[in-house]
Amino acid sequence: MNSPDKKNLADNQPYKIYEFKKTNQSNISGYLVVSTAKLNVETSEDNSNSYSSSVANRKFFQLNDREAEPSAQNIIEKIAKSLSSSPEPEIIINIHGYSSTPSDTETGCQKIYEYVNTHIQQPNKYIFIGYRWPSENPIKTDESGNFRQKLMNSLSSLPTLLAINLVLGLTISIWSAIILLFLNILSNSAVHFFTAMLILFGIISSIIFTLIILRISTYFRDTYRASNYGVTDLVELLRQLDCTVKLPPNKRIKLSFISHSMGCFVVTDVIRILSDVFDVKSINKKPDSDIGNVFRLGRLVLVAADIPVESILPGRANFLRSSLRRCEEAYIFCNEGDLALRFTSTAANYFSFPARTRISGYRLGNITVKHFNNKNDLVGYTPRYGVVNLQIQDSDKGYRLDNPYKYLEIRSSNREHRRLEEITKISEKSVQPADLFTYFDCTDYKDDPQKQIGIVSDAIQKPAINLGNYIFLTWAFIRKSINNRDAQGVDTHTGYFEGDFSQKAIYELAFLGFQGFLRSLSIEGEESEQIHAFSQKCQSKQIQVILAPQIYQEKTPD
Repeated sequence: MNSPDKKNLADNQPYKIYEFKKTNQSNISGYLVVSTAKLNVETSEDNSNSYSSSVANRKFFQLNDREAEPSAQNIIEKIAKSLSSSPEPEIIINIHGYSSTPSDTETGCQKIYEYVNTHIQQPNKYIFIGYRWPSENPIKTDESGNFRQKLMNSLSSLPTLLAINLVLGLTISIWSAIILLFLNILSNSAVHFFTAMLILFGIISSIIFTLIILRISTYFRDTYRASNYGVTDLVELLRQLDCTVKLPPNKRIKLSFISHSMGCFVVTDVIRILSDVFDVKSINKKPDSDIGNVFRLGRLVLVAADIPVESILPGRANFLRSSLRRCEEAYIFCNEGDLALRFTSTAANYFSFPARTRISGYRLGNITVKHFNNKNDLVGYTPRYGVVNLQIQDSDKGYRLDNPYKYLEIRSSNREHRRLEEITKISEKSVQPADLFTYFDCTDYKDDPQKQIGIVSDAIQKPAINLGNYIFLTWAFIRKSINNRDAQGVDTHTGYFEGDFSQKAIYELAFLGFQGFLRSLSIEGEESEQIHAFSQKCQSKQIQVILAPQIYQEKTPD
């Protein structure tokens, strides 16, 4: 792979890089990488948001008046030098989700940076990178303007045919309604005619209004940005690092990811590109973790993943199997009550995702531990917390971890639920994509069991969340959105980063791996003792965990 052209990097850089301010307690370097792609293609560079001019950035990042815009090339060389000098170099990249504003990204990355510098005391090993791809919030003011401007842009950018149909539809339907309401001298045939016109053009107007609402939601626009800007710019960053870092042949940089919501789509696509399907190693049954000249895929943490459930199902459509096999450890944090994925994302993807049934259209962040025996089983049972796929053998002297896919299902209610085994035919002879992940089902998760409400749901401890429960959960979500300090509010989509245990798990699994996470929980001893202690810890938090067998290989008594 050729070295990048330095002049090219300076003149046409697809991203900017900012360094977090260090304190006396800072042992880990941190950077924010910002894609230079604009929210709208018409936006000029002068009118786009400037990170360096914001007060938040001067608070978080090492900016000064003489160098408001740091050179990305120089910072890449600085990062490369730091990685080359580290005995065990690791990069952990955090990727935000849908509708994240610049300040949301900055605050979230700063929170991780402060956490790891406080709790993970391993200097000269880690480099933390927060990555911002161009995401648009449907309500808050950003490069696209305020909500009113976004609404006006949605109307003014309508294709000519749709605009004409909207104007005609509204005009004819309104006049038809007026005629029917105020003219009583119409004949029966005239009444039928104007009624038909009202219904027909009312439907046409409604369809166009639906398209406008979908545009204002920015979901599909963010999907386009994530795919065409977010993925490609992050791959380019890693490519330039791969070309710049000089390491001896036996040394590799471990590359790990934390991603949330639509950011999971970005990271999984990046991993696919990095794995390169034409590389012979990637199509082996057990490919190694090495990619490029200097990288090695490490840990993958997906939080509230806004990607299809099919990503963990076997079959030709699975697009992650070959690349997932290269990750050392992979984790999914999920929640049955995630309203953003359950309703907003699923509704939006109804138009585009090629699924024949509703169940198949659900997102990976909504997958849960199995509570029902089969699709016709209407009698649930009380959830078992802790490590649910742990099979004890011979009075605790031995154990084994059963295949994760046997313990997973997708639930919409107590009447609509399907196990993974029912959705597709699965053979036990080969490793299933679902078995490569460790799952943290946080539906009933509470940091304090004495509290009435959970961290990411109402924690009602029922076999399924039904319509009435979703109504109360929606109200709790609205309360949290209005007042973040509301004790009765619940953030069903991003609350994972607010809970003490879930936050610790996400960050430390990404930085330290599973064994390091156990040590941070003061869990030591033999493997059987560790797994039981970890299970008890999760029981106390009402979390259901399905451990991947590769975390602990199957153990049986001698």
